[in-house]
Amino acid sequence: MRLHRAQFLALAGIVPLVVITSLSSLARASGFAAARFGGEHGNVTTDNPTALWFNPAGIGFSEGTQLFLDGTLAMRHATYEHSMAPTDMPEPPGAQGASFGKATLFNVFGGPMAGATTRVGRLAFGLGLMVPFGGRAHWGTNDKFKNDPMFPLAADGIQRWQNIEGALTFIYFSGAMAYRLGPVSVGVTGSLVRSSVYSSQAKNPVGNGDPDLTHEGRAVIDVSGYQPSIGLGIMVEAIANRLWLGVGYQSQPGFGPMTLHGTLRITYKDSDAPLNVDFHQALPDSLRAGARFRPIPTLELRLSGEYMRWSVMQSQCVSLRNDPCLVDTAGADATPMGTTIQNLRRYWKDTYGVRAGASGWLSPGTELFGGVGFETAATPDSTLEAGLPDAANFAASLGARFRVLPTLFVAASYTHIQYLDRDNTGKSQLAQAELPTRLPDAGGKYTAWIGILNVNLQKQF
Repeated sequence: MRLHRAQFLALAGIVPLVVITSLSSLARASGFAAARFGGEHGNVTTDNPTALWFNPAGIGFSEGTQLFLDGTLAMRHATYEHSMAPTDMPEPPGAQGASFGKATLFNVFGGPMAGATTRVGRLAFGLGLMVPFGGRAHWGTNDKFKNDPMFPLAADGIQRWQNIEGALTFIYFSGAMAYRLGPVSVGVTGSLVRSSVYSSQAKNPVGNGDPDLTHEGRAVIDVSGYQPSIGLGIMVEAIANRLWLGVGYQSQPGFGPMTLHGTLRITYKDSDAPLNVDFHQALPDSLRAGARFRPIPTLELRLSGEYMRWSVMQSQCVSLRNDPCLVDTAGADATPMGTTIQNLRRYWKDTYGVRAGASGWLSPGTELFGGVGFETAATPDSTLEAGLPDAANFAASLGARFRVLPTLFVAASYTHIQYLDRDNTGKSQLAQAELPTRLPDAGGKYTAWIGILNVNLQKQF
């Protein structure tokens, strides 16, 4: 099969556009999964270009050539309240409220997704760019210490020992192909993943990891790298024009543990010590399954489930560049040359999610849709901290899609994600380890919600 010139240009032209606009990542779900692009139309049985992530077999059911541009604006609110733990150091005179109390976060950020697909006979092809993992956080300040001559660094908030600001961004540059034979389509996606991690936090570089206000500095890590990834899928039209079943799988970036390269800068009083480092972690693979059913032409019902293997995230470890990063069971450095700089215990758990949705057509060009969902949390109480807060959550969405031109559709929706409150006071085990694993106790009360406004355009040829 040969692609027509217009089809080739449509596929190739979408990628540079998104490289320019892909400046930030989306809101988290469980762990720091962020695949909310497409709204209710981003799912394992879809045939639009978001299928490149959810299930590449879906593009085998597309028609002609499609261009898809998606934008998300997220509002995120979170709080963290911490009282003095047995391992904490008392606040010195004049520093009351510097380490104990309540921190608040309210961030507004956005992120794009774009893709293009074309189908020629039994074959379909797609290109896309998306951010299925990521998150942004910038905590509010503690204005009591804004101009304090003794403890000016306390202005960064009581949560600063875990996080002041941070960014996790995993951008997927993806290409896909699907083959359809009758009611069955199989598909594969290949991706190059650009991974980056940035984090700034308070650090006591001369002590044993306790939050000592008299020896407070800063640690900033900035690392990045590239990894390959693949996705596989199958989709079946079980009942013609009425029932579709789909299963999609996405591999781990790098097919296992990944290593990112960059710098760690530690500042303390008048010293500034930049180091070339490696950052070691693993992201999950995922499995999705679902069904889309039209009992009548003007009503569609959707149900899907998702499993993400977050248990591969047992730690995040920082070592000197090109050197090993190992610790023993107590958390002490286990490398021959002492090359482990920091080890962050995670001990995350696999997560499960379920989504149900429906669409109704008031006319051929006017669709109303909505959905609800639930996801479990990846983070246990023992390692829950303000840098990567997480909780089981409920989601509800409502939106509409309109045909504004014969082959141009616009959709808009709002999704509210409400996280369950968590309280791990007395359960944090971050301080119960040897250096370089030991961290300040992160026990406390956590609350969060995210509001997501999604808008997308779909052009068909």
